[in-house]
Amino acid sequence: MKKILLICFVAVVFLTNVFMTCSKMEETILKDNKTKVMKHNYIIVNSVDNTPVEVEVSYSVYRIGNSENIVKTERKTTPFILGGEEVKIKYDSLELSFKGDIRSNYNKIRREFMPKGADYLYINNLSAVDLEYCVIGNEEVEYYSLKEISNLDISNKNDVNSKKMLKWYPTPIYKGTSILYLLYPEKSPQKQVYIYWKDMEKRDGLKIATASYAKSISLKTPIFGEVRVDSPYSLNKVLELYREEFSNKEQLFDNYEFYNNSCYSFSEESLRYSTKGENIKWYGIISAGDRLENKGQLYFINICGRSKGSDYFGEKGYY
Repeated sequence: MKKILLICFVAVVFLTNVFMTCSKMEETILKDNKTKVMKHNYIIVNSVDNTPVEVEVSYSVYRIGNSENIVKTERKTTPFILGGEEVKIKYDSLELSFKGDIRSNYNKIRREFMPKGADYLYINNLSAVDLEYCVIGNEEVEYYSLKEISNLDISNKNDVNSKKMLKWYPTPIYKGTSILYLLYPEKSPQKQVYIYWKDMEKRDGLKIATASYAKSISLKTPIFGEVRVDSPYSLNKVLELYREEFSNKEQLFDNYEFYNNSCYSFSEESLRYSTKGENIKWYGIISAGDRLENKGQLYFINICGRSKGSDYFGEKGYY
């Protein structure tokens, strides 16, 4: 009996190894060390007691006419916002295939945290007071193509054209709009757009979609999602939203999907839950006299990807 069990075990291990070998995806570099000019996300910094204090910041920026980034170092007084400037990144173009069939093409950024590198950043607290900071995504808006819309599981495809349904957008989301648009309304699409939406209900503790469709929302002055913006939000007001999120509220979301779920009373969908276990920090404290250096924990380049701070972007699937 033991011999039979041993033979069965060996057979299972062998077949599993064969299956995994046969099923392996292959990653091929099509072209390496390419460059592209992108932009930084924004970072708001203020003292925890709202008193003006001095802070030194240093990060890389790209100026037209230069072959590489330069380092920008300056002293600022709180509260202030930095970022939104151009920076040159380095990346590789890759191809993912399965059994010889090309499944997708995508790009992988080369992370560089040293001076002149695209991810280089430090914030030096020169004061005797703690600082707090938050990161506001500055991702470019991208819409689903007509072909992509035709493949979506939505009931009203004929209502949507190729310049209306959001695929990528600045994050995080607050009450149906990007936080970025509360600070800079002029950066919004300034029109009615669609987002992928599901009507949801809970059954036996599970999320069940009862309908899916393209939902129309306003991203045009003065109405942004659920928010009326008669004047841009102050830096302190935006920072307060992050402080509340990472203290006790669930109000900022990694994408519209999590925001969608929260609208149907599903809990633990917000930013502090969706990023738990990840290395990305949307909000944090810099102690008095301390220095924050970006080692990958700050989402500082406005790459649009499936997860924030990911090395991968520009994916084109062929499944």
